[in-house]
Amino acid sequence: MSVVQDERRCTSLVPIVNGPYNQMMSEKGKRFRSLTFTVNLVLVLALAAGVGLVMASFTLSLLSSRDLLTRSNLLQQGNIIYASIANFMLPGNAPLAVKFVGQISLSSPESTISLYRRDGVPAFSDNTTIDRVNSNLKQMKFISRPILVPQPARLATPRFKEATGNPPLEVFFREDQGGRTFFRAYRPLINLPKCSVCHGADHTVRGVIDIRSDVTAIIRTQNLTIAGGAGGFLIVVGLLAFFLGSFLRAIVLSPIRAIGSLCAKVTSGSFEGRIELRSRNEIGDLARTVNQMVGGLRERFELTKYVSRGTIGALTEGQKPIRVQRTMLFTDVRGFTAYTENHDPERVVEALNRLLEKQSEIIHEWGGDIDKFVGDEVVSVFAGEDAATRACNAARDIVRLCAMRPMDFDGLAVGVGMASGSIIQGMIGSDLRADFTVIGDSVNIASRLCSIAKAGQAIVSDGTKMAAGGDFSFKGPFGAKLKGKAAPQRVWILEVKV
Repeated sequence: MSVVQDERRCTSLVPIVNGPYNQMMSEKGKRFRSLTFTVNLVLVLALAAGVGLVMASFTLSLLSSRDLLTRSNLLQQGNIIYASIANFMLPGNAPLAVKFVGQISLSSPESTISLYRRDGVPAFSDNTTIDRVNSNLKQMKFISRPILVPQPARLATPRFKEATGNPPLEVFFREDQGGRTFFRAYRPLINLPKCSVCHGADHTVRGVIDIRSDVTAIIRTQNLTIAGGAGGFLIVVGLLAFFLGSFLRAIVLSPIRAIGSLCAKVTSGSFEGRIELRSRNEIGDLARTVNQMVGGLRERFELTKYVSRGTIGALTEGQKPIRVQRTMLFTDVRGFTAYTENHDPERVVEALNRLLEKQSEIIHEWGGDIDKFVGDEVVSVFAGEDAATRACNAARDIVRLCAMRPMDFDGLAVGVGMASGSIIQGMIGSDLRADFTVIGDSVNIASRLCSIAKAGQAIVSDGTKMAAGGDFSFKGPFGAKLKGKAAPQRVWILEVKV
């Protein structure tokens, strides 16, 4: 039995500035650090990243497919017009080619088709081409037309130069004008050998077909589709996060929170809680394990009422017997046998328990350790340099308690015996049943002094009186004949003022 002295702790109070605000911020910080918040945040981020990547990939694929399809259509139109113009012009039917281009432009309000010379001037807007062809053929193959309109502006765009460059390229691009969007394609007319008879062989490109398609309505529809998809994406992410979060809360977070709450109650000394969880997964196994642990702790906690603090401390500090200096304090109820014969058992036990409880409180208050209860007798031990002083204070308070409040204990009073000296402390008993207790001469002397003390009297050994110092008043010395001692022992009676 190692005696554990009560430590008097002082808690310093620090003024709290803006208490409610600090408490609110602290609670908010706990929410942000909680597992529930972390899981919900991870779910939302994971779903947003996953579904967002799918949506982004789908959107990019949609836009890419739109551009490819529009490009293919425009270039295909350019090829058809190219072949048509070639078929008109090879036999020398250039006016039909001009009429054909104009009719195509009028047939579709969303698309415009224009034909330009390689210098960017609209084809057939003047007689330049007619004059050159007639010159190359050395005959008046085509008749010049009167020009009634001013010379049109040249088509000068960076992309146009790509179509007429070396090598000439088919150009496809997007442009925005006046709040509308257009896809545009330049299809160069190559000056093939069979064309050079009329147009000459000093250039590669004879002209450029310009096809412009108004895709404003299509893009608006696609933007609405993308916006609807984004809204649907947010709704889907929100619903998935809600349902997955609810599922995780029900399956994982709520049980973990319940387990944490139960552990917190156990830490504060309450062992009445229990986790009701029927799931057969790992969380359920953990809950059942915690329930078993709490049940075991409850049993051990109840057992500590019947075991001294010294015994509990010995389980961690070592159980090897050692010789130590201690002050022993014994108390015993006087006239208890006669009292039990004249009162009902329930009343006897109730009065005795009240008296033993109050004695225990006083002994613990002065840093003593109750070794055991033997019927109506209390065996306690005090350790430390001031052990005798604290033991005398405890004895004085116990005697005063019985004298001042006799009716609280049905008139019962106690006698007290104390002795100080060297004793042996350690585990005493067998492998099946043992107790961490004390044995020695001082233990026997304290027990003998208690047995001869009258009700309301505290008898101390000479060693205890000397160790207690001058803080107490004693009567004596007296000579006491004790069992097991050949010579009378010098003892003192502690004076207690009631």
